[in-house]
Amino acid sequence: MLVLLLEEDTGCLTGAFCLMDYIDKVLEKLKEWARKLIETLMGPEPQPEPEPIPIPVNDPGRRRR
Repeated sequence: MLVLLLEEDTGCLTGAFCLMDYIDKVLEKLKEWARKLIETLMGPEPQPEPEPIPIPVNDPGRRRR
């Protein structure tokens, strides 16, 4: 895989910037794989529960006097 990423024609003018771009791509890929692995092992991140919306009720038996 590393060889495939190095063989890409990125059109960089200097080797140092190409190397930095390559390292950034590799780090992003590693982060993605780590996130997928953790999600597989522990389940997806919990989503916050939506707050219930209060619904007004017209109840003639409970009127204030």
